[in-house]
Amino acid sequence: MPERHVLIIDDEPELTNLLAYRLRKDAFFVRTASDGAQGLAAIDDGFDGIVLLDLRLPDADGLDLVEPIMARNADNRIIIMTAHGSIDAAIEATRRGAYDFVHKSEDLSRRIAVAVKNAFEHREMTSRVSSLEEEVSEKYHFGNIVARSPEMRKLFETLRHVIDSKVTVLLQGESGTGKELVARAIHYEGPRKRGPFVAVNCAGIPETLLESELFGHERGAFTGAIAAKKGRFELADGGTLFLDEIGEMPVHLQAKLLRVLQERKVERIGSAQLRPVDVRIISATHRNLMDMVKDGRFREDLYYRLAVFPVFLPPLRERVGDIALLASYFVEKACQEEKKSPRTLSPPAMRMLERHHYPGNVRELENIISHAVVVSTGSTVSISDLPLSLVDAVRGGGTQRADAPRELDADGNIEQSFEVMFQSLEEIPELERVETALIARALQLADGDVVQAAKALGMSRATIYRRIERLGGKEALVDPDGAHASDGG
Repeated sequence: MPERHVLIIDDEPELTNLLAYRLRKDAFFVRTASDGAQGLAAIDDGFDGIVLLDLRLPDADGLDLVEPIMARNADNRIIIMTAHGSIDAAIEATRRGAYDFVHKSEDLSRRIAVAVKNAFEHREMTSRVSSLEEEVSEKYHFGNIVARSPEMRKLFETLRHVIDSKVTVLLQGESGTGKELVARAIHYEGPRKRGPFVAVNCAGIPETLLESELFGHERGAFTGAIAAKKGRFELADGGTLFLDEIGEMPVHLQAKLLRVLQERKVERIGSAQLRPVDVRIISATHRNLMDMVKDGRFREDLYYRLAVFPVFLPPLRERVGDIALLASYFVEKACQEEKKSPRTLSPPAMRMLERHHYPGNVRELENIISHAVVVSTGSTVSISDLPLSLVDAVRGGGTQRADAPRELDADGNIEQSFEVMFQSLEEIPELERVETALIARALQLADGDVVQAAKALGMSRATIYRRIERLGGKEALVDPDGAHASDGG
């Protein structure tokens, strides 16, 4: 394990020594600074790790040091410490780039140790994904396909053999494994890239229209044929025709397709003229075509014409190492598409994603990430942002719908959710922090109305006011838009 360095910037010697002692016991390398100037000097000297930053220093406000520290080294993670904390300060610290915010109170050393451990885990997860992305871009890249697993690296090497060839390629694999993406990569990486790429989903076009779509028709060839129309073969001339879900093609059309492949000429419906076409054929299916051949549902001669070069795409659950890379790639993509600020996946969320089975493969993972990015509000995508259907599937709770209500009620959901969120004692937050967060969230949702918040929490107004006073006054619990706690009305 690489060395883990912690810098404590605090002007209280007793507290600094206590934290340094605890962290060194946990095998962290600790440096200390008694004011902001010394802290920045340590950063300038090349410090790289976790910074424990006091909110009130002799020469500076800790919040004002967050951005200079991050500007010097964006890989650092900053944990703000204060005895005078408020929701305002926590929100502002996060906005400026701090990773976490811890109140100075009893058992601070234990909570700091847990926060530092989590910060290193988050930092190392981010670094891991970044290095994987760099590795893929340099070594394991095929078209626009993102992967690094041994299974996909082997697939890339196989596909490079057919880029410059004219042989037909049959892509086999479960739905959602990216067969069309592979077909496009073969086309755009090869000599036909300047020609058209035309895709046809044989399962998505009614049988009565599929023949016309593939081969074209002449005017008056059938009712509704008011003008001549080129088929997909002619449209793909000089390029690639991708026949997706080829196993769904009716048997009578299979015979006509075989003739086109043999003669390299196409005959429109209603015409006796044969038109030459120069088309490379890539087909795909999630079915076992050999079983269909045995059952008489697929022509054996057509199968061998299409499967000159058969390729199997492994399901995502068998692509060890690709889930984290793909998830981070999809987060970045979704943030750009939704015009949201950059986000990263929290380590617990990433662990949950890596434990899922993915019956829908890469397509399912992308949809999960799109959902999570849309509902996320901070700079980190957490477990609470993931669809409940995923959370339920990972924890073995069945097949709860993704649009099911997100409340945690008395039927055991909250206990199961905690089982997923907290995998060890070190990850369990202090009860006071949970209570404070719940009160703050209730007040935010109630626009600061204490009566409504108390009713939702099952607390009395007096209890909430006591919590507010203990945290430093009414302004300590503030929503992001600035609505303060009030008596309602």
